[in-house]
Amino acid sequence: MTAWRHLPLRARLVILFSALLTIALVAVGSLALTLLRTSLVREVDMQLDRAAQGMVDRAFAGAQGLRSPEDGPLPTDYAVVISTPDGQEVQRCVRNTCEFPTAAGSGTTTGADDGATGGGTTAADDIGGPRVGTLDVASASERAGEPYTVDGADGTAWRVTVAPLKNAQGVVSGTAAVGLPLTAVNATMGMMAGALLAIGGGVLALTAVATYAVVRSSMRPLRRIEATAAAIAAGDLSRRVDDAPASTEVGSLAASLNTMLGQVEHSFTAQRASEARMKAFVGDASHELRTPLATVTGYTELYRLGGIPPEELPGVMQRIEGSSVRMTALVTDLLSLARLDEGAPLDVGAVDVHVPLEDAARDLRVLDPSRDVTVVVAGGASGAGGGGGGGSGGVRPVAADDGALRQILTNLVGNASAYTPPGSPVELVAREADAGVLLSVVDHGPGVPEAERARIFERFARLDAGRSRDAGGSGLGLSIVAALATALGGWVRCVETPGGGATMQVWLPAAAAS
Repeated sequence: MTAWRHLPLRARLVILFSALLTIALVAVGSLALTLLRTSLVREVDMQLDRAAQGMVDRAFAGAQGLRSPEDGPLPTDYAVVISTPDGQEVQRCVRNTCEFPTAAGSGTTTGADDGATGGGTTAADDIGGPRVGTLDVASASERAGEPYTVDGADGTAWRVTVAPLKNAQGVVSGTAAVGLPLTAVNATMGMMAGALLAIGGGVLALTAVATYAVVRSSMRPLRRIEATAAAIAAGDLSRRVDDAPASTEVGSLAASLNTMLGQVEHSFTAQRASEARMKAFVGDASHELRTPLATVTGYTELYRLGGIPPEELPGVMQRIEGSSVRMTALVTDLLSLARLDEGAPLDVGAVDVHVPLEDAARDLRVLDPSRDVTVVVAGGASGAGGGGGGGSGGVRPVAADDGALRQILTNLVGNASAYTPPGSPVELVAREADAGVLLSVVDHGPGVPEAERARIFERFARLDAGRSRDAGGSGLGLSIVAALATALGGWVRCVETPGGGATMQVWLPAAAAS
Protein backbone atom coordinates (compact mmCIF):
# COMPACT_ATOMS: atom_id res chain seq x y z
CA MET A 1 0.00 0.00 0.00
CA THR A 2 2.94 2.34 0.63
CA ALA A 3 4.16 1.92 -2.96
CA TRP A 4 0.58 2.47 -4.22
CA ARG A 5 0.30 5.76 -2.32
CA HIS A 6 3.58 6.93 -3.82
CA LEU A 7 2.37 6.39 -7.40
CA PRO A 8 1.25 9.50 -9.35
CA LEU A 9 -2.50 9.96 -9.63
CA ARG A 10 -2.46 9.45 -13.40
CA ALA A 11 -0.66 6.10 -12.99
CA ARG A 12 -3.16 4.96 -10.35
CA LEU A 13 -6.10 5.94 -12.55
CA VAL A 14 -4.69 4.03 -15.53
CA ILE A 15 -3.98 0.95 -13.38
CA LEU A 16 -7.42 1.00 -11.78
CA PHE A 17 -9.21 1.49 -15.08
CA SER A 18 -7.13 -1.24 -16.74
CA ALA A 19 -7.84 -3.61 -13.84
CA LEU A 20 -11.58 -2.95 -14.06
CA LEU A 21 -11.52 -3.39 -17.83
CA THR A 22 -9.59 -6.65 -17.44
CA ILE A 23 -12.18 -7.96 -14.99
CA ALA A 24 -14.97 -6.92 -17.38
CA LEU A 25 -13.24 -8.57 -20.38
CA VAL A 26 -12.60 -11.78 -18.41
CA ALA A 27 -16.22 -11.87 -17.25
CA VAL A 28 -17.59 -11.24 -20.75
CA GLY A 29 -15.16 -13.73 -22.30
CA SER A 30 -15.99 -16.40 -19.73
CA LEU A 31 -19.69 -15.88 -20.31
CA ALA A 32 -19.22 -16.04 -24.07
CA LEU A 33 -17.16 -19.27 -23.83
CA THR A 34 -19.70 -20.80 -21.46
CA LEU A 35 -22.60 -19.99 -23.77
CA LEU A 36 -20.66 -21.24 -26.80
CA ARG A 37 -19.75 -24.54 -25.10
CA THR A 38 -23.33 -24.98 -23.93
CA SER A 39 -24.55 -24.44 -27.47
CA LEU A 40 -22.00 -26.82 -29.03
CA VAL A 41 -22.61 -29.54 -26.45
CA ARG A 42 -26.36 -29.15 -27.02
CA GLU A 43 -25.77 -29.75 -30.73
CA VAL A 44 -23.77 -32.90 -29.90
CA ASP A 45 -26.54 -34.08 -27.58
CA MET A 46 -29.14 -33.58 -30.32
CA GLN A 47 -26.92 -35.47 -32.77
CA LEU A 48 -26.58 -38.32 -30.26
CA ASP A 49 -30.31 -38.37 -29.66
CA ARG A 50 -31.04 -38.66 -33.38
CA ALA A 51 -28.41 -41.31 -34.12
CA ALA A 52 -28.25 -43.37 -30.92
CA GLN A 53 -30.88 -45.99 -31.75
CA GLY A 54 -29.49 -46.56 -35.23
CA MET A 55 -25.97 -47.02 -33.84
CA VAL A 56 -27.24 -49.55 -31.30
CA ASP A 57 -29.19 -51.46 -33.96
CA ARG A 58 -26.13 -51.71 -36.17
CA ALA A 59 -23.86 -52.75 -33.33
CA PHE A 60 -26.32 -55.23 -31.75
CA ALA A 61 -26.60 -58.00 -34.41
CA GLY A 62 -25.63 -61.57 -35.09
CA ALA A 63 -26.75 -64.88 -33.67
CA GLN A 64 -25.68 -64.03 -30.18
CA GLY A 65 -27.05 -60.52 -30.46
CA LEU A 66 -23.56 -59.11 -31.03
CA ARG A 67 -22.00 -57.53 -34.07
CA SER A 68 -19.71 -59.83 -36.13
CA PRO A 69 -16.73 -58.85 -38.29
CA GLU A 70 -18.67 -59.54 -41.42
CA ASP A 71 -21.20 -56.83 -40.58
CA GLY A 72 -18.78 -54.01 -41.55
CA PRO A 73 -17.59 -50.97 -39.57
CA LEU A 74 -19.68 -48.40 -37.73
CA PRO A 75 -19.82 -44.95 -39.38
CA THR A 76 -17.49 -42.04 -38.60
CA ASP A 77 -16.87 -40.92 -34.98
CA TYR A 78 -19.52 -42.80 -33.04
CA ALA A 79 -18.73 -45.28 -30.28
CA VAL A 80 -21.12 -48.00 -29.00
CA VAL A 81 -20.58 -49.96 -25.77
CA ILE A 82 -22.82 -53.02 -25.10
CA SER A 83 -22.99 -54.45 -21.59
CA THR A 84 -24.85 -57.34 -19.92
CA PRO A 85 -27.72 -56.59 -17.50
CA ASP A 86 -25.29 -56.77 -14.60
CA GLY A 87 -22.92 -54.24 -16.24
CA GLN A 88 -20.31 -56.61 -17.78
CA GLU A 89 -19.01 -55.04 -21.00
CA VAL A 90 -19.33 -57.51 -23.93
CA GLN A 91 -18.86 -55.32 -27.01
CA ARG A 92 -17.10 -52.02 -27.79
CA CYS A 93 -17.26 -50.51 -31.26
CA VAL A 94 -15.31 -47.32 -31.99
CA ARG A 95 -15.23 -45.97 -35.52
CA ASN A 96 -13.95 -48.85 -37.69
CA THR A 97 -13.04 -51.21 -34.84
CA CYS A 98 -15.13 -53.55 -32.69
CA GLU A 99 -13.84 -55.44 -29.67
CA PHE A 100 -15.34 -58.57 -28.11
CA PRO A 101 -13.88 -59.28 -24.69
CA THR A 102 -13.07 -62.93 -23.93
CA ALA A 103 -15.54 -62.85 -21.11
CA ALA A 104 -18.20 -63.03 -23.79
CA GLY A 105 -16.36 -65.85 -25.54
CA SER A 106 -15.18 -64.04 -28.66
CA GLY A 107 -12.06 -62.42 -30.07
CA THR A 108 -11.26 -58.99 -31.39
CA THR A 109 -11.92 -57.62 -34.87
CA THR A 110 -10.45 -54.50 -36.44
CA GLY A 111 -12.93 -53.84 -39.17
CA ALA A 112 -13.53 -55.10 -42.67
CA ASP A 113 -9.93 -54.64 -43.82
CA ASP A 114 -8.13 -55.70 -40.69
CA GLY A 115 -9.51 -59.16 -40.06
CA ALA A 116 -9.79 -60.88 -36.69
CA THR A 117 -7.07 -60.99 -34.12
CA GLY A 118 -6.96 -63.11 -31.06
CA GLY A 119 -6.18 -62.45 -27.47
CA GLY A 120 -9.44 -60.78 -26.37
CA THR A 121 -9.21 -58.13 -23.67
CA THR A 122 -11.66 -56.16 -21.59
CA ALA A 123 -9.50 -52.96 -21.59
CA ALA A 124 -10.81 -49.90 -23.47
CA ASP A 125 -7.24 -48.73 -24.05
CA ASP A 126 -6.87 -51.03 -27.04
CA ILE A 127 -9.30 -49.24 -29.33
CA GLY A 128 -10.10 -46.13 -27.28
CA GLY A 129 -13.57 -44.76 -26.81
CA PRO A 130 -15.34 -43.48 -23.70
CA ARG A 131 -14.71 -44.86 -20.23
CA VAL A 132 -18.33 -45.53 -19.27
CA GLY A 133 -17.54 -47.77 -16.31
CA THR A 134 -20.01 -50.40 -15.12
CA LEU A 135 -23.41 -49.87 -16.70
CA ASP A 136 -26.03 -52.22 -15.29
CA VAL A 137 -29.69 -51.96 -16.09
CA ALA A 138 -30.47 -49.83 -13.01
CA SER A 139 -27.75 -47.32 -13.86
CA ALA A 140 -28.85 -47.18 -17.49
CA SER A 141 -32.43 -46.57 -16.45
CA GLU A 142 -31.38 -43.68 -14.22
CA ARG A 143 -29.34 -42.08 -17.00
CA ALA A 144 -31.74 -42.85 -19.84
CA GLY A 145 -32.23 -39.79 -22.07
CA GLU A 146 -29.75 -37.63 -20.14
CA PRO A 147 -26.37 -37.22 -21.97
CA TYR A 148 -23.28 -36.75 -19.82
CA THR A 149 -19.55 -36.24 -20.33
CA VAL A 150 -16.84 -38.82 -19.58
CA ASP A 151 -13.11 -39.11 -20.30
CA GLY A 152 -11.78 -41.33 -23.04
CA ALA A 153 -8.91 -43.80 -22.97
CA ASP A 154 -6.69 -41.36 -24.88
CA GLY A 155 -7.71 -38.33 -22.79
CA THR A 156 -10.39 -37.16 -25.21
CA ALA A 157 -13.70 -36.10 -23.66
CA TRP A 158 -16.81 -37.93 -24.89
CA ARG A 159 -20.47 -37.09 -24.71
CA VAL A 160 -22.42 -40.26 -23.90
CA THR A 161 -26.09 -41.31 -23.75
CA VAL A 162 -27.19 -44.67 -22.32
CA ALA A 163 -30.37 -46.77 -22.31
CA PRO A 164 -31.51 -50.33 -21.46
CA LEU A 165 -31.17 -52.79 -24.38
CA LYS A 166 -34.14 -55.01 -25.32
CA ASN A 167 -34.24 -58.01 -27.69
CA ALA A 168 -36.91 -58.82 -30.27
CA GLN A 169 -39.19 -60.24 -27.59
CA GLY A 170 -38.96 -57.01 -25.55
CA VAL A 171 -36.91 -58.60 -22.81
CA VAL A 172 -34.09 -56.44 -21.34
CA SER A 173 -30.90 -58.20 -22.34
CA GLY A 174 -28.32 -55.54 -21.39
CA THR A 175 -27.39 -51.87 -21.70
CA ALA A 176 -26.11 -49.78 -24.57
CA ALA A 177 -24.03 -46.58 -24.44
CA VAL A 178 -23.57 -44.39 -27.54
CA GLY A 179 -20.93 -41.65 -27.52
CA LEU A 180 -19.49 -38.87 -29.67
CA PRO A 181 -16.08 -37.27 -28.99
CA LEU A 182 -15.95 -33.61 -28.00
CA THR A 183 -12.77 -33.03 -30.00
CA ALA A 184 -14.42 -30.59 -32.39
CA VAL A 185 -16.12 -28.80 -29.49
CA ASN A 186 -12.83 -28.45 -27.59
CA ALA A 187 -11.01 -27.31 -30.73
CA THR A 188 -13.67 -24.65 -31.35
CA MET A 189 -13.49 -23.59 -27.71
CA GLY A 190 -9.69 -23.30 -27.94
CA MET A 191 -9.91 -21.18 -31.10
CA MET A 192 -12.58 -18.99 -29.51
CA ALA A 193 -10.55 -18.59 -26.29
CA GLY A 194 -7.45 -17.65 -28.30
CA ALA A 195 -9.42 -15.12 -30.33
CA LEU A 196 -10.98 -13.61 -27.23
CA LEU A 197 -7.58 -13.46 -25.53
CA ALA A 198 -5.99 -11.71 -28.52
CA ILE A 199 -8.87 -9.28 -28.96
CA GLY A 200 -9.13 -8.60 -25.23
CA GLY A 201 -5.37 -8.02 -24.94
CA GLY A 202 -5.43 -5.62 -27.86
CA VAL A 203 -8.44 -3.76 -26.48
CA LEU A 204 -6.82 -3.60 -23.05
CA ALA A 205 -3.54 -2.26 -24.45
CA LEU A 206 -5.24 0.35 -26.63
CA THR A 207 -7.55 1.38 -23.79
CA ALA A 208 -4.62 1.73 -21.36
CA VAL A 209 -2.77 3.97 -23.84
CA ALA A 210 -5.89 6.03 -24.56
CA THR A 211 -6.68 6.30 -20.84
CA TYR A 212 -3.17 7.46 -20.06
CA ALA A 213 -3.37 10.08 -22.82
CA VAL A 214 -6.76 11.34 -21.61
CA VAL A 215 -5.70 11.39 -17.95
CA ARG A 216 -2.44 13.13 -18.83
CA SER A 217 -4.35 15.75 -20.82
CA SER A 218 -6.88 16.16 -18.01
CA MET A 219 -4.11 16.53 -15.44
CA ARG A 220 -2.33 19.26 -17.41
CA PRO A 221 -4.40 22.05 -15.74
CA LEU A 222 -3.49 20.55 -12.35
CA ARG A 223 0.19 20.78 -13.25
CA ARG A 224 -0.36 24.43 -14.15
CA ILE A 225 -2.06 24.90 -10.78
CA GLU A 226 0.97 23.27 -9.15
CA ALA A 227 3.30 25.66 -10.99
CA THR A 228 1.13 28.60 -9.94
CA ALA A 229 1.19 27.46 -6.31
CA ALA A 230 4.99 27.16 -6.46
CA ALA A 231 5.27 30.69 -7.88
CA ILE A 232 2.99 32.03 -5.13
CA ALA A 233 5.05 30.20 -2.50
CA ALA A 234 8.10 31.93 -3.96
CA GLY A 235 6.46 35.30 -3.29
CA ASP A 236 4.58 36.14 -6.52
CA LEU A 237 1.14 36.74 -5.02
CA SER A 238 -0.20 38.18 -8.28
CA ARG A 239 -0.13 34.80 -10.07
CA ARG A 240 -3.49 33.22 -10.90
CA VAL A 241 -4.65 29.87 -12.24
CA ASP A 242 -5.75 29.79 -15.88
CA ASP A 243 -9.50 29.78 -16.28
CA ALA A 244 -11.25 26.57 -17.35
CA PRO A 245 -14.93 25.74 -18.05
CA ALA A 246 -16.84 26.12 -14.80
CA SER A 247 -18.77 22.91 -15.54
CA THR A 248 -15.62 20.84 -15.07
CA GLU A 249 -14.00 19.87 -11.77
CA VAL A 250 -10.75 21.57 -12.78
CA GLY A 251 -12.62 24.74 -13.74
CA SER A 252 -14.47 24.79 -10.42
CA LEU A 253 -11.18 24.20 -8.59
CA ALA A 254 -9.46 26.97 -10.57
CA ALA A 255 -12.25 29.44 -9.79
CA SER A 256 -12.14 28.59 -6.08
CA LEU A 257 -8.34 28.84 -6.02
CA ASN A 258 -8.36 32.20 -7.81
CA THR A 259 -10.91 33.51 -5.31
CA MET A 260 -8.81 32.22 -2.43
CA LEU A 261 -5.61 33.63 -3.95
CA GLY A 262 -7.28 37.02 -4.36
CA GLN A 263 -8.29 36.99 -0.72
CA VAL A 264 -4.80 35.86 0.32
CA GLU A 265 -3.19 38.62 -1.74
CA HIS A 266 -5.61 41.15 -0.28
CA SER A 267 -4.83 39.88 3.22
CA PHE A 268 -1.09 40.11 2.64
CA THR A 269 -1.48 43.56 1.14
CA ALA A 270 -3.62 44.65 4.07
CA GLN A 271 -1.11 43.12 6.48
CA ARG A 272 1.78 44.95 4.83
CA ALA A 273 -0.23 48.17 4.88
CA SER A 274 -1.09 47.56 8.52
CA GLU A 275 2.56 46.93 9.35
CA ALA A 276 3.52 50.09 7.50
CA ARG A 277 0.85 52.06 9.35
CA MET A 278 1.97 50.56 12.63
CA LYS A 279 5.58 51.53 11.97
CA ALA A 280 4.46 55.02 11.01
CA PHE A 281 2.18 55.11 14.04
CA VAL A 282 4.97 54.12 16.39
CA GLY A 283 7.29 56.63 14.76
CA ASP A 284 4.74 59.41 14.92
CA ALA A 285 3.80 58.57 18.51
CA SER A 286 7.47 58.58 19.46
CA HIS A 287 7.92 61.91 17.72
CA GLU A 288 4.83 63.39 19.36
CA LEU A 289 5.96 62.29 22.80
CA ARG A 290 9.60 63.23 22.26
CA THR A 291 8.85 66.96 21.86
CA PRO A 292 6.99 67.52 25.18
CA LEU A 293 9.32 65.11 26.94
CA ALA A 294 12.33 67.04 25.63
CA THR A 295 10.70 70.26 26.85
CA VAL A 296 10.10 68.89 30.36
CA THR A 297 13.57 67.29 30.50
CA GLY A 298 15.27 70.46 29.25
CA TYR A 299 13.57 72.75 31.69
CA THR A 300 14.13 70.45 34.65
CA GLU A 301 17.79 70.05 33.72
CA LEU A 302 18.10 73.82 33.35
CA TYR A 303 16.44 74.33 36.71
CA ARG A 304 18.75 71.78 38.35
CA LEU A 305 21.75 73.64 36.99
CA GLY A 306 20.37 76.93 38.29
CA GLY A 307 19.93 78.44 34.87
CA ILE A 308 16.37 79.68 35.44
CA PRO A 309 16.01 83.05 37.15
CA PRO A 310 13.36 83.16 39.90
CA GLU A 311 11.27 85.67 37.97
CA GLU A 312 11.00 83.27 34.96
CA LEU A 313 10.10 80.24 37.06
CA PRO A 314 6.27 80.69 36.80
CA GLY A 315 6.49 80.82 32.98
CA VAL A 316 8.75 77.77 32.90
CA MET A 317 6.36 75.83 35.11
CA GLN A 318 3.50 76.86 32.86
CA ARG A 319 5.34 75.49 29.81
CA ILE A 320 6.14 72.26 31.69
CA GLU A 321 2.50 71.96 32.62
CA GLY A 322 1.44 72.51 28.99
CA SER A 323 3.79 69.76 27.80
CA SER A 324 2.42 67.45 30.49
CA VAL A 325 -1.15 68.16 29.43
CA ARG A 326 -0.22 67.54 25.82
CA MET A 327 1.40 64.18 26.70
CA THR A 328 -1.63 63.22 28.80
CA ALA A 329 -4.02 63.98 25.93
CA LEU A 330 -1.81 62.02 23.52
CA VAL A 331 -1.63 58.99 25.81
CA THR A 332 -5.40 59.14 26.38
CA ASP A 333 -6.02 59.17 22.63
CA LEU A 334 -3.58 56.31 22.09
CA LEU A 335 -5.32 54.23 24.75
CA SER A 336 -8.71 54.95 23.14
CA LEU A 337 -7.42 53.77 19.75
CA ALA A 338 -5.81 50.69 21.32
CA ARG A 339 -9.10 49.70 22.97
CA LEU A 340 -10.95 50.19 19.68
CA ASP A 341 -8.36 48.15 17.79
CA GLU A 342 -8.80 45.32 20.29
CA GLY A 343 -12.56 45.40 19.75
CA ALA A 344 -13.51 46.67 23.19
CA PRO A 345 -17.29 46.19 23.65
CA LEU A 346 -19.54 49.24 23.50
CA ASP A 347 -22.80 49.66 25.37
CA VAL A 348 -24.99 50.08 22.30
CA GLY A 349 -28.56 51.19 22.78
CA ALA A 350 -31.12 53.65 21.46
CA VAL A 351 -29.71 57.18 21.85
CA ASP A 352 -31.51 60.46 21.11
CA VAL A 353 -29.00 62.59 19.19
CA HIS A 354 -30.60 65.92 20.16
CA VAL A 355 -29.15 66.11 23.69
CA PRO A 356 -25.53 65.24 22.69
CA LEU A 357 -25.74 67.81 19.86
CA GLU A 358 -26.90 70.52 22.25
CA ASP A 359 -24.14 69.65 24.74
CA ALA A 360 -21.49 69.75 21.98
CA ALA A 361 -22.80 73.15 20.82
CA ARG A 362 -22.65 74.43 24.40
CA ASP A 363 -19.02 73.27 24.72
CA LEU A 364 -18.09 75.07 21.50
CA ARG A 365 -19.75 78.28 22.69
CA VAL A 366 -17.67 78.08 25.86
CA LEU A 367 -14.48 77.61 23.84
CA ASP A 368 -15.27 80.57 21.58
CA PRO A 369 -18.18 82.78 22.72
CA SER A 370 -17.83 84.84 19.55
CA ARG A 371 -18.96 81.97 17.32
CA ASP A 372 -22.47 81.62 15.94
CA VAL A 373 -23.27 77.96 16.76
CA THR A 374 -26.51 76.49 15.41
CA VAL A 375 -28.09 73.06 16.04
CA VAL A 376 -30.46 71.77 13.34
CA VAL A 377 -32.36 68.52 13.90
CA ALA A 378 -34.53 67.37 10.97
CA GLY A 379 -35.37 70.94 9.96
CA GLY A 380 -35.76 72.42 13.48
CA ALA A 381 -33.11 74.89 14.74
CA SER A 382 -32.02 75.85 18.24
CA GLY A 383 -29.41 78.27 19.57
CA ALA A 384 -27.92 81.20 17.74
CA GLY A 385 -24.86 82.99 18.96
CA GLY A 386 -24.80 82.57 22.72
CA GLY A 387 -28.45 81.57 22.95
CA GLY A 388 -29.91 78.13 23.63
CA GLY A 389 -33.13 76.21 23.65
CA GLY A 390 -35.42 75.78 20.71
CA GLY A 391 -37.50 73.05 19.17
CA SER A 392 -36.72 69.95 17.16
CA GLY A 393 -38.41 68.40 14.23
CA GLY A 394 -37.18 65.07 15.65
CA VAL A 395 -35.23 62.19 14.18
CA ARG A 396 -35.23 58.55 15.12
CA PRO A 397 -32.87 57.44 17.89
CA VAL A 398 -29.62 55.89 16.70
CA ALA A 399 -28.08 52.58 17.74
CA ALA A 400 -25.00 53.86 19.56
CA ASP A 401 -23.09 54.09 22.80
CA ASP A 402 -23.88 57.44 24.46
CA GLY A 403 -20.28 57.99 25.56
CA ALA A 404 -18.91 57.06 22.11
CA LEU A 405 -21.40 59.40 20.40
CA ARG A 406 -20.43 62.29 22.69
CA GLN A 407 -16.73 61.62 22.06
CA ILE A 408 -17.36 61.72 18.30
CA LEU A 409 -19.14 65.07 18.56
CA THR A 410 -16.54 66.46 21.00
CA ASN A 411 -13.66 65.59 18.66
CA LEU A 412 -15.45 67.03 15.62
CA VAL A 413 -16.35 70.25 17.46
CA GLY A 414 -12.79 70.54 18.81
CA ASN A 415 -11.45 70.02 15.28
CA ALA A 416 -13.72 72.82 13.97
CA SER A 417 -12.63 75.13 16.78
CA ALA A 418 -8.91 74.44 16.29
CA TYR A 419 -8.71 74.74 12.51
CA THR A 420 -11.14 77.54 11.65
CA PRO A 421 -10.81 81.29 12.22
CA PRO A 422 -12.15 82.57 15.56
CA GLY A 423 -15.72 83.81 15.31
CA SER A 424 -16.59 81.82 12.16
CA PRO A 425 -20.02 80.12 12.35
CA VAL A 426 -20.50 76.37 12.91
CA GLU A 427 -23.66 74.33 12.36
CA LEU A 428 -24.44 70.97 13.98
CA VAL A 429 -27.02 69.16 11.83
CA ALA A 430 -28.90 65.87 12.26
CA ARG A 431 -31.24 64.41 9.66
CA GLU A 432 -32.52 60.99 8.72
CA ALA A 433 -30.82 59.31 5.76
CA ASP A 434 -30.57 55.71 4.45
CA ALA A 435 -32.23 53.91 7.39
CA GLY A 436 -30.13 55.90 9.83
CA VAL A 437 -29.20 59.39 10.97
CA LEU A 438 -26.57 61.61 9.35
CA LEU A 439 -24.77 63.94 11.78
CA SER A 440 -22.86 66.88 10.26
CA VAL A 441 -20.49 69.44 11.78
CA VAL A 442 -20.33 72.28 9.25
CA ASP A 443 -17.60 74.92 9.43
CA HIS A 444 -16.71 77.84 7.17
CA GLY A 445 -12.95 77.81 7.48
CA PRO A 446 -10.25 77.18 4.88
CA GLY A 447 -11.63 73.72 4.10
CA VAL A 448 -9.78 70.52 3.19
CA PRO A 449 -8.33 69.84 -0.28
CA GLU A 450 -10.17 67.02 -2.04
CA ALA A 451 -7.04 64.90 -2.30
CA GLU A 452 -6.57 65.06 1.49
CA ARG A 453 -10.14 64.33 2.61
CA ALA A 454 -9.62 60.59 3.06
CA ARG A 455 -6.14 60.93 4.58
CA ILE A 456 -7.18 63.23 7.41
CA PHE A 457 -8.84 60.26 9.16
CA GLU A 458 -5.51 58.44 9.36
CA ARG A 459 -3.55 58.51 12.60
CA PHE A 460 -1.23 61.51 13.13
CA ALA A 461 -2.39 62.93 9.79
CA ARG A 462 -1.99 66.72 9.35
CA LEU A 463 -2.32 69.07 6.44
CA ASP A 464 0.52 71.28 5.40
CA ALA A 465 -1.62 74.37 5.31
CA GLY A 466 -3.72 75.56 8.20
CA ARG A 467 -3.44 72.36 10.26
CA SER A 468 0.07 72.34 11.68
CA ARG A 469 1.25 70.91 14.99
CA ASP A 470 1.37 74.41 16.44
CA ALA A 471 -2.35 74.77 15.94
CA GLY A 472 -2.85 72.08 18.58
CA GLY A 473 -4.04 68.53 18.65
CA SER A 474 -2.20 65.26 18.39
CA GLY A 475 -3.48 64.25 14.96
CA LEU A 476 -5.55 61.44 16.48
CA GLY A 477 -8.95 63.14 16.93
CA LEU A 478 -10.38 62.32 13.51
CA SER A 479 -8.90 58.81 13.52
CA ILE A 480 -10.72 58.19 16.83
CA VAL A 481 -13.93 59.48 15.21
CA ALA A 482 -13.47 57.08 12.28
CA ALA A 483 -12.75 54.12 14.58
CA LEU A 484 -15.78 54.84 16.79
CA ALA A 485 -18.09 55.29 13.81
CA THR A 486 -16.92 51.98 12.32
CA ALA A 487 -17.34 50.20 15.67
CA LEU A 488 -20.95 51.47 15.80
CA GLY A 489 -21.68 50.20 12.27
CA GLY A 490 -21.49 53.59 10.60
CA TRP A 491 -19.01 55.67 8.64
CA VAL A 492 -17.43 59.13 8.51
CA ARG A 493 -16.38 61.35 5.65
CA CYS A 494 -15.34 64.90 4.84
CA VAL A 495 -17.12 66.92 2.15
CA GLU A 496 -16.87 70.51 1.06
CA THR A 497 -19.14 73.09 2.66
CA PRO A 498 -21.07 75.10 0.05
CA GLY A 499 -19.42 78.53 -0.08
CA GLY A 500 -16.17 77.22 1.45
CA GLY A 501 -15.20 75.22 4.50
CA ALA A 502 -15.31 71.57 5.58
CA THR A 503 -18.29 69.46 6.61
CA MET A 504 -17.61 66.36 8.70
CA GLN A 505 -20.41 63.83 8.23
CA VAL A 506 -21.02 60.78 10.45
CA TRP A 507 -23.73 58.26 9.55
CA LEU A 508 -25.07 55.94 12.26
CA PRO A 509 -27.77 53.28 11.89
CA ALA A 510 -31.16 53.93 13.40
CA ALA A 511 -32.13 51.98 16.51
CA ALA A 512 -34.57 49.12 16.08
CA ALA A 513 -38.15 50.01 16.88
CA SER A 514 -39.15 48.75 20.32
